[in-house]
Amino acid sequence: MKTGIKTLAALAAAALAAVPAVLAVSVTYNINMSVQTALGTFDPATDTVLVSGTFCGWTTTNVLTVTADTNVYALTFNDTTDAVGAYENHKFIIDPNGDSASSGLIWESTGNRFFKVPATATNLATVYFDDASSVPNSTVNITFQLDMAVAAQQGLFDPASDYVDAFGSFDNWSSTGLLLTNVPGTSNYLATFTTTALNTNTVISYKYAIDGYSGTWEGNVGAAGAQNRSVTLTNFTQTFPLDYWNNVTNANLSYTAVFQVSLAVEDAFGLFTPGSDTVFVAGDWNWSGTALQLIQIGSSDLYTGAVAIAESAGTTVNYKYTIDGSIWENSNVGPGGAANHEFVLSNTNLPEDYFNDYSNLGPLTISGPPGQTVLYWTAGTNATSRAWVQTATNLLTGWTDVANTLGQASITNDFGSGPVYFRVTGP
Repeated sequence: MKTGIKTLAALAAAALAAVPAVLAVSVTYNINMSVQTALGTFDPATDTVLVSGTFCGWTTTNVLTVTADTNVYALTFNDTTDAVGAYENHKFIIDPNGDSASSGLIWESTGNRFFKVPATATNLATVYFDDASSVPNSTVNITFQLDMAVAAQQGLFDPASDYVDAFGSFDNWSSTGLLLTNVPGTSNYLATFTTTALNTNTVISYKYAIDGYSGTWEGNVGAAGAQNRSVTLTNFTQTFPLDYWNNVTNANLSYTAVFQVSLAVEDAFGLFTPGSDTVFVAGDWNWSGTALQLIQIGSSDLYTGAVAIAESAGTTVNYKYTIDGSIWENSNVGPGGAANHEFVLSNTNLPEDYFNDYSNLGPLTISGPPGQTVLYWTAGTNATSRAWVQTATNLLTGWTDVANTLGQASITNDFGSGPVYFRVTGP
């Protein structure tokens, strides 16, 4: 009998051990209601959203609250019903006016949502009601509004003769843009774009240009210095925030950038003559080839000048130099081979640039047997080159011009024995 009693007790203990433990696990539910708001099935001002499931015996009293993102609602619940390792099931519910009877509640039409209950607190990923993350094939009206008062005060925009367009992803950056019209009696310009090709929760990127696609564009006007503005489309009819040209709200706010560029290589190549040729800098503030003429420093090949740029601090500004307003630098003078030089906007003296990024006269190649040394250099390939070769036997005693090398590309000569040094130089 004692043996039998022990056997029954052991079986009971084993059966209890096989039952999963039920712990109080904190679970946060999150749902995005933006699409339902756009569809008109959820009114944030009057309606509430609930969550129900196995964690609460499918009761309908668990109301979610709005978060910092006004489209997202959340609720944290201590689940003491579902065992760790079990699969909890739940659904979200719209409660019209927040006080509807059970017969008026709108439950998600999709199947139950579920997850495996962990042993620790969990924050579930944000989902969309009925898994509808966008509203397709609906007519969307987007209204742009732009204040051009500061641009007019800065002389960038003449309301009597200039016009302004919006360009962006809303029409795949079409070169025709969207023409804004003036609101009589104000400096504001408005335009509404109508389309069926956009869905809610789409991020719209855009920016403005004066006098069309080939006119003057804004700089980097997006958040944190991004190139474009961006707004998330949350409704069928949406008015974007009032923008300001280049985000400048005060005509007196501008930043001074001081440019300096060396044309010593171009001078030596015979492509530039100080005193008769001119140097300009152009950029995002004005891409005209003669936007700002730079001043020669003494009789050197270094030119400098300052420009006031009315754009947001932190904006990346692109720029290039021209000779005589028509000869532009190459297309890969920017960092990493980018098309343009660039800098981040602040009151700053920029480091010295080199036209076309040429900071030297190129390599000098030596070949041939002793007594018949042949020198080649690229600076002499231009017929009007003003570069020549110099030699030295000791780098501490100075350089001597090599005769008959001015304007040439090579020379053959007997430079004698011992160490000999060569360099290409210019005016």
